[in-house]
Amino acid sequence: MRPTFLPRSGRFARAKSRPQNLRLQAMGWAWVLMAGGAHAQADLQTPSQTPDKALTAPGAAPSADRTSQDTAPEPPTPDQIQAKRWQYTMGLKLKSSEQADGRKSLDLRPVLGLRYGRWRLGHATGDEWFKFSGYREATNLAYDLRDDDKLHIALSARIQNIQDNSSFDGFSSGKNTVRGRVSASYQLDKHWSLGSDVTQDLMNRGDGTTLSMGLSYLWPLSERSALSLSSGATWATARHWATQLRLRPVPEGGWQAGLGDWGWGMSYRYALTPQWAWFGTLGTARHLGQVNEVSPSNFSWNGQLGLLYFSR
Repeated sequence: MRPTFLPRSGRFARAKSRPQNLRLQAMGWAWVLMAGGAHAQADLQTPSQTPDKALTAPGAAPSADRTSQDTAPEPPTPDQIQAKRWQYTMGLKLKSSEQADGRKSLDLRPVLGLRYGRWRLGHATGDEWFKFSGYREATNLAYDLRDDDKLHIALSARIQNIQDNSSFDGFSSGKNTVRGRVSASYQLDKHWSLGSDVTQDLMNRGDGTTLSMGLSYLWPLSERSALSLSSGATWATARHWATQLRLRPVPEGGWQAGLGDWGWGMSYRYALTPQWAWFGTLGTARHLGQVNEVSPSNFSWNGQLGLLYFSR
């Protein structure tokens, strides 16, 4: 059998189609390579963004900066700076008081005070004095356990003159002892406050134990002046009353613990400048119980008038 030959036109058509297909495939691969290269070059030129940065508004600091700001210590407040400074007070006061034998005294005495942080020696200083409560008594050495807008708790001690029941100032004569005190006051509102303190004769020289409760009203008169009105009662042990009234006759049945006086007080202060101020106090007490039996008196009076200089 003779082989059959395809026409010449068919062979030439198939030969021409192969190179054309190869050219199309080469052009396709070239386009793919060019597109991939362009995409890779765009990735290299465009910086990558983390999810945190992509969500951050333009101009915002990176998350690392935010973290460092959150963990950075806060600067101290003015109150904290003030608490770490030494403060002092100095001045003069004229005081009048009634002694145990019934005599009146009038003396000119210096006023000295020093504070650092929670510790205070002597008279009140600076801001503490300007926000005073008329019920608080002066102490020689005090430590504030707590002092905020509502509650004040302090431990204190003073060298006390038993003769006139005043704080030792280095000038008064007579027998002295060391009296410890735990005091607390609570601010009911911007005007009213409750106060209480317990005292003890730490040297056991006969002055015993006392407990006082009082109520104070602070009346701001202006930005520079204020008036404080206070009232309170004092309970004490028999030894305290026996020592305080040692020059009086002993009551029938001997001294007993109980209420001894009810007092009222008024304190006024006026700031002349941020450093200078003057003050005046006036107090009276009514004897109660056995104290009134051995010392019948409607009222006993005491007062002070002074000029102070404060470090600021």
